[in-house]
Amino acid sequence: MKLISGAKYAALQARLQLTMKELENAEKLAAGRKATVDRQAAELARIRDEKPDSPVQHPRAAVGDAELRRQLDLARRTIRQQADQIEQLQASHIADTKELHDLRQGVAS
Repeated sequence: MKLISGAKYAALQARLQLTMKELENAEKLAAGRKATVDRQAAELARIRDEKPDSPVQHPRAAVGDAELRRQLDLARRTIRQQADQIEQLQASHIADTKELHDLRQGVAS
């Protein structure tokens, strides 16, 4: 068995006390951090339960001037397409009317 001096023993005892105090403080800090992480995980789980992520994310409607411009552009495009269809139908109607008139004149003669 090896004997040590009283001064070394006192220094080791002080170092042990300091190390134990640091360990206690580190354990308290770790416990506090774990409690915070657990609380945040529970909050995140609660939020996900209230609003689950949908497989398809629906786009939000545009707001303000950009949305009005988009709707106006769509309306103008629709009006142009309908005007083209009306012109085609009118030309077809005129041709059918001429053909019917020619047929009536041929039958009448």
